[in-house]
Amino acid sequence: MDAPLKLAGLRDFLEGVWPAVIASADARGEPNVTYLSKVFYVDDDHVALSNQFFSKTVENLRVNPRAQITLMEPSTLRHVRLDVEYESSLDTGELFERARAEIEAVASLMHAENVFKLRGLDVYRFLSAYVVPSDLDQADG
Repeated sequence: MDAPLKLAGLRDFLEGVWPAVIASADARGEPNVTYLSKVFYVDDDHVALSNQFFSKTVENLRVNPRAQITLMEPSTLRHVRLDVEYESSLDTGELFERARAEIEAVASLMHAENVFKLRGLDVYRFLSAYVVPSDLDQADG
């Protein structure tokens, strides 16, 4: 059996080259899936997500704080899925300002400064991660 994946070992997946995806569910279990601008590494136990367009996701997390985030590693196209639990939202502080600066830089390059405004930064506790099996795994073996 493979050793559990650690968040620190997944930094390449967090580069933001490919959009990440978050899946949440409401109280009835109805899923909501949306793309993410960026997943930020906070520390070995936390990630943060830029909250820009998350109204349904935020609503779901109020009743069910667990979610899954799917990331892709740019160099291998492998996917990894993170199990996370919402902890808090930030709208000030060093982490928020770092995220805001990164998002503003990307928005500027895309000429979308008025579209990509950071409303908040949502912090999630990292629970576990695993590689999503794919046909790429078969090509390696």
